[in-house]
Amino acid sequence: MDALEHELRQELIEITNRLSSRGLIRAAGGNLSVRLNPEEILITPTRLAKGYLREEDIVVIDQQGHLLRGENTPSTDTAFHLAAYAARPDAEAVVHAHPLITTAFTVAGREIPTGILPEFEIFFPDGVPVIPYETPSSRDLAEFCQPFLKMYDIIVLGHHGTLSLGYSLTIAWLATEHLETCMELLFYAECLGGAQPLPEDTVNLLRDLHRQDRNIQP
Repeated sequence: MDALEHELRQELIEITNRLSSRGLIRAAGGNLSVRLNPEEILITPTRLAKGYLREEDIVVIDQQGHLLRGENTPSTDTAFHLAAYAARPDAEAVVHAHPLITTAFTVAGREIPTGILPEFEIFFPDGVPVIPYETPSSRDLAEFCQPFLKMYDIIVLGHHGTLSLGYSLTIAWLATEHLETCMELLFYAECLGGAQPLPEDTVNLLRDLHRQDRNIQP
């Protein structure tokens, strides 16, 4: 194992632990992956408690989902991850989580509200789409999500969870964390009588500021 693979395995464990401690994945649910190189992907295994993973539990697959190295079975959502990488060649990592409040909104038949929280407009100026329910771990779900993944860095899967991608595991994790935090605030606002929208010009300003920042080259 070279230094890069060791580093990425450590990062996978760290981000998985962060998601688990926050309750964004629980027990054996959820899965994460990261590109090791143009031909290989590191991915978490199926049926193992994510908060207790070890570096050696992570497996290596190829672009077709075949197991190359490792003793465990790759995630049952492998097709999902491969579809995300195919849709977004710029993506280096994928995080599939089961955030409770975000998912609860879809179980209740609710869309993801916009125009209310400054944080939401900053992080998600184009909104966050909710994908109608499809059978988890199915190729139909993976194929159905591909067009949305070309346009969005995070999507919500109806009655299921979220899928986020980014140019690093940290970026993909942050999208999941930010979305669930926003949805928690919106849920509490609903409990207190209903969320009050921001003025339209304020919302437009927040979205424009984010898009300008995103276009700045490092």
